[in-house]
Amino acid sequence: MATATRSRTGGKAPLSAYVLSVLMALVLASLVGAIASVFYDENRVLGFVIFAACSVGTFFVLGWVLFVSTYTVAEDLHAEDNIERRWYGKATSGAFHDILTTGGIALVVLSITGIEISGVSVLLLLLILAMISCAVRFWAARRRDS
Repeated sequence: MATATRSRTGGKAPLSAYVLSVLMALVLASLVGAIASVFYDENRVLGFVIFAACSVGTFFVLGWVLFVSTYTVAEDLHAEDNIERRWYGKATSGAFHDILTTGGIALVVLSITGIEISGVSVLLLLLILAMISCAVRFWAARRRDS
């Protein structure tokens, strides 16, 4: 029986690595669906299917990173020296400050006006703000250094 050796040179992954990533995705997505279905009294099956379907892609990517990429992706020995890494660091630290500032201003406005907003809405808006801020700051850093 031949054993597969893990290589960081960018080779081909064995079939078992792909099977493990798919299996992990299905199991974790089913778990998310099962947990979500507990909170849906009217149609538990629909809740299970929707949440499992929405999360299976993310879990497959996680499985690919854990099992397949160890065979197929060559390790960059100088990743910390890449310009993209510096752009990303600048973008995320700036986005964090944008979130703090915006959150503080929004808290003051909501406290003064007495407007009530659900927690889901607030988290969604913060997530959208973080992604847009990070993307714009990354683009600006890339453009400035090019």
